Amino acid sequence: MQTDPNHIKELPLFPLNVVLFPGGLLPLHIFEQRYREMVKFCIRNESSFGIVMIKEGEEVGDAATPCKVGTAVDLVGVDRFPDGRMNIMISGHSRFEILEVHNELPYLVGQVRMLDSLNAEPDTNLEDIAAETRKLYIEYETLSSYLIFSWQPPDENPEHPQQLAYQIGTRLRLPLNEKQALLETISFDELLKREIEILKIQNQQIAFQLKSRNN
Repeated sequence: MQTDPNHIKELPLFPLNVVLFPGGLLPLHIFEQRYREMVKFCIRNESSFGIVMIKEGEEVGDAATPCKVGTAVDLVGVDRFPDGRMNIMISGHSRFEILEVHNELPYLVGQVRMLDSLNAEPDTNLEDIAAETRKLYIEYETLSSYLIFSWQPPDENPEHPQQLAYQIGTRLRLPLNEKQALLETISFDELLKREIEILKIQNQQIAFQLKSRNN
């Protein structure tokens, strides 16, 4: 699905204690009635909805206050239970910024500005910085696989700088607030530079842990 940057639209919102980047997959168990209704609406209208990290509040109960930037997602799989619950699989496709939040429906609806597209043409100005980022990221995945027995590096690493930045954001082991800060870094130049800083630090830390373990 292609999204025009700066396009303003209404999007159902699902606040969660999670940060999802475009290109990422996320399984969800839908049990609250309001989100059952939201998913049914999206199925009926072939509509996306937005995953956004909770700024204040809880996942269950009264509507939580969402952060300003989230990721629009598409439904890629739905399994229904006889009692109305659902297991769904969603796929992120574009970041958005919330301009307004409406509370008229059982679930939140945001007027949002789409920020980028997963299908955008590569920015040739990013090629050099993306090359450095990719080298550090491959090292990160390799080191992580030595450190963590269950760690499985991806089969492929994106060539597209934008998709690479998203994948790195997904794979980095960071606190949620730091992942959210990456998601909110709109400029890909700045996002890749920030990821370079983080990868250098994490690679040094992992290498030190491996050396200490082997001594």
